[in-house]
Amino acid sequence: MSNAVDAGDEFVRLAQKTGTASGGHHNHNYVLPLTEDMARLCGGEPGTRVLVRVPRPDAVPVVIRTWSETRLLRSLRDVLPHVPQCLASTATATVLSYVEGDPLSRVCADGKPVDRLHISDMAQLLAQTAAVRREVLPALPGWWPHDDEDSQGYLRTLTWLADRRIRQPNWSVYGGLFTALGVQENVLAQMAANVPVMAPRPYGLLHGDLHRDNVVLTAHGDPRMIAVDWELATYGDPLYDLATHLVRMHYPETQQETVIAAWAEAMESTVPAAAKGMDRDLPHYLAFERAQSVFPDVIRAARSLRQGPQREHTPDDLLHEAESAVWHALQAGAEPLGLRHLPSPAKVRDILHQWQTAGSEGLLAGPGHDVRDHTHPVEAGLAR
Repeated sequence: MSNAVDAGDEFVRLAQKTGTASGGHHNHNYVLPLTEDMARLCGGEPGTRVLVRVPRPDAVPVVIRTWSETRLLRSLRDVLPHVPQCLASTATATVLSYVEGDPLSRVCADGKPVDRLHISDMAQLLAQTAAVRREVLPALPGWWPHDDEDSQGYLRTLTWLADRRIRQPNWSVYGGLFTALGVQENVLAQMAANVPVMAPRPYGLLHGDLHRDNVVLTAHGDPRMIAVDWELATYGDPLYDLATHLVRMHYPETQQETVIAAWAEAMESTVPAAAKGMDRDLPHYLAFERAQSVFPDVIRAARSLRQGPQREHTPDDLLHEAESAVWHALQAGAEPLGLRHLPSPAKVRDILHQWQTAGSEGLLAGPGHDVRDHTHPVEAGLAR
């Protein structure tokens, strides 16, 4: 056992030293070939390229997680055969099979029109994912909605989770900043209490983060496209997966209806009831996604100011980028968050500059908000 642990740790160190590096908000990723020792440990072939994923120690809690990616991928091995496989895990990293090809973002950047064939393939990915039932997945938390068609309960749960997992842990540091921007402390709790009646739809597995970086156009073309990065996967109403896809893909406005129609058509052959009431209910999920996104977008922009400029960026460049990110997040989330008077871009810049120059307990520090782990009324209701 100790030899396996040593081999795994040594491979992670090798990945960090020699692997092709990339990364995002949550992880550092390294691509490199399997060594002979690691191949024996993984049951693979030496020289096969793999992905080593190392969680970022400085990542802030701004996402909702249902399972560990390792547990989920192992449960999907025989259900969705083209998802990456978890080959090994150590105390500090996960080794995954590497999908050879190009991420869609490399050939089609945010805001650019997406080829109709790619739209169709992504709709099929969402439909195939939604067809995966609860029985093959890791256990869900006890307070998950017990009715596997309760769309209203699912959206209420999502909103409560966003408040508990994203807003609350960060409010003591960023609460003053949000308040200065016009975002009130109880806004997500109010949204959870006012979720409208929605049509019932059968729950299924959701990818939760299907955007241009997380779909790979495969080198071999069979299948043409594979979804990667399942860290935010969850279980619930498939219509929510469509909503997150629409928001995070940054399609041109002219392609929105094409994507929605492709999704409905793909669902017809897998989970036809998933499209029930979609015209009425999709806007509710879009509103939630845009509302909750304000919190991670603002926090990440604010953190970038404290971390300082990188490489060719000047402090003024950094402030401008943060201002733009916050302004666009507030614009997108204004209606669902009930922001009646948005600050101007110049005011946003001024608020961010004040936050940048003040300490955590300075001018814009949150005024002692209670962020303890209270049981939310939604949790109490779902536990019954």
